[in-house]
Amino acid sequence: MTRRGLTGPDTVDRAVGRLFGRDSVYMLVWGLQLFLAAAMTPFITRVVGAGEFGEIASAIAVMQVLFGLGGLGLQMAIQRSYARSGAADARRLLTVSVLVGLLVTITADVTGPVWSGLLGFDAYSSTLRLAVAWAGASAVTHAALGLLRSQDRLPWFTCVGLLQSVVAEAMSLVLVVTVRPTAGMFVLGRVLAQTAAVALALSVTRPHRLARRDRGLVLAGLAYALPLVPAELSAFVMNTADRLIVRHELGLPDVGRYQIAYNLGAVPTILITILNVAWMPRIFALAAGRQRADVLATSRNALYRLLMPVMIGLSLGMPLLLRLWAPAAYRPDSLLLVAAWVIVQVVPYTAALSATRALLAAGHSGAVAVASVAGAVANVVLNMLLVPGLHLLGAAVATTGAYAVMHGILLARCRTLAPVPRPRKALLAALALAVSATLLVAELPTSPAFLVVRSVLAAATVGWFLFILRQLSEPARTGGRHG
Repeated sequence: MTRRGLTGPDTVDRAVGRLFGRDSVYMLVWGLQLFLAAAMTPFITRVVGAGEFGEIASAIAVMQVLFGLGGLGLQMAIQRSYARSGAADARRLLTVSVLVGLLVTITADVTGPVWSGLLGFDAYSSTLRLAVAWAGASAVTHAALGLLRSQDRLPWFTCVGLLQSVVAEAMSLVLVVTVRPTAGMFVLGRVLAQTAAVALALSVTRPHRLARRDRGLVLAGLAYALPLVPAELSAFVMNTADRLIVRHELGLPDVGRYQIAYNLGAVPTILITILNVAWMPRIFALAAGRQRADVLATSRNALYRLLMPVMIGLSLGMPLLLRLWAPAAYRPDSLLLVAAWVIVQVVPYTAALSATRALLAAGHSGAVAVASVAGAVANVVLNMLLVPGLHLLGAAVATTGAYAVMHGILLARCRTLAPVPRPRKALLAALALAVSATLLVAELPTSPAFLVVRSVLAAATVGWFLFILRQLSEPARTGGRHG
């Protein structure tokens, strides 16, 4: 996928059509993998106790933080390098990501007894050690997937993704059922599958050896990627600080309950994250200026439209999903409002990613880092303030507020460094109504009769979503409105 400057009245329509057409296939493939992996969760929660599931959630939190360090922001640098100069330089940067992943993994393992104590763990257990290995392998796989996406190699992209998601979840389930129902066995399953995923990814992408003449390339790649390290770490703090604070204030069983609500409510946020990864090669390939700004604005507005039925439909179906995903001991009906607040996090998060795309395409990765760190700090502070009084609801509200803080800072920088047209007031008003409806739906009764009503309404939102998606992808199939 190389840089091109299309012209004509349908340029923006066609570009956005591709974003929601061919490019969105990557999101759908990865989303299907996540759905199939998540389908294993009801079995996991019934095999391990709430305390062990809380330990799993804590290990995942550690893994995600180390994943951010091990990735070093190089996936984005690889995709940008591919769009600017081709596959050879991108493969050399992939080699850098392998070396960094190894260094971070070894360092984290050696210093494990120190940082585990500072984070409140009783010891640097075998479960945490496995989480460290999981993080390092995942970081390298993530970089390789970025290159596969830039090369538009969908079959290999899918195979690697299946290994690190569906196969990993299934392997974890097999181990907790056949060996021991513990957090350690769960994480071991993920490590084994992730090791296979990284081996396959590297065999397909074939990282190039580094030579002395590549010093300039490496330094330029690191100069772009390094500001993304605090940004990525901040993103994982946003995703994990709530669970760590819930663990400290309320205990492991409540971490497990919150993890269930978060896993389900965060599905739109996860899909938006995947979509952002899928879109960035296309954004990097667009010529700078008015064309890129219009594509960014139009795609952002389209996402806002799509989020409305997604949020309302997910909130409507949440009672059934929670009862399916967790046994009665988790008190699923008491998690409805918590899950609804997790769902609406996707609105400020989507807005923040829109500004992030504009800034990264313009080369301003440092501005993204500053806003991300501010959002992470806000998340920790808000969780510390709200969790003791509001418990799990406080954690969900705090993270939503932190995303809003991050978006505000990103928007201010974007208006100065990479201006993008603002959304219409009517669209923002409709989005606000959808957020309100998502939260209000959580308060509806969950009696058998109301569950039927909820299901019918949720099915209607699926039709609403598909209608909007068809409108958005139509220009790519027809060559534009005037084509």
